[in-house]
Amino acid sequence: MSIYAKLAQARVKLQKENLKKTGNNRSFKYFELKDFLPRVNEIFEELKMCAVVRYSSELATLTIYDCEKDESIEFTSPMVQKALPSGTEIQNLGAIQTYQRRYLYLTALEIVEDDLVDSIPPEKAEQKKQESQRRYNESIQQNVNSIQDKSILDKLKAGLKECGNKKELEERYAKQMPWIETNHPDLIDEYNSFYDECINNLKV
Repeated sequence: MSIYAKLAQARVKLQKENLKKTGNNRSFKYFELKDFLPRVNEIFEELKMCAVVRYSSELATLTIYDCEKDESIEFTSPMVQKALPSGTEIQNLGAIQTYQRRYLYLTALEIVEDDLVDSIPPEKAEQKKQESQRRYNESIQQNVNSIQDKSILDKLKAGLKECGNKKELEERYAKQMPWIETNHPDLIDEYNSFYDECINNLKV
């Protein structure tokens, strides 16, 4: 089995684990090394693999070796200099290396973090949820109103159809129109159009 096949197996094995995020920022949760690295090491031991992290001034490199063959895979990440705003030099170095190790393993093992969702502060996520619910409620109400309007319009049209002559039609129209103007002004155009159609049919 090649190193690529072994890495693919390692990824699948890790995906089956119920990994929990213990890292907490003010606005999101994230994986810390301790959340996945112990299990990664166990899987690598099962598959006869070994991971080594190295740092230079320009790159952080994670090399995964096949302990049974002379094969390896490398993952790299550009080094950054900024870390803790008020930390000592050694603290900054430790923070940078910890972050680099974390991101290298996340990349190599394809550990998914829902960046878009996790980066949304909880209060904004709740706002988005409420806004989504409000839009949904409005759309439902619009559908209900549309159904109700159609039912009302059908009844009004039926009343016009019952008229046997022009006089009855005009009287029915005169009674219905004030109510429509007050309660359903959005139906006026369609109602008038149907009334004109009824008048023309009587003329024929």
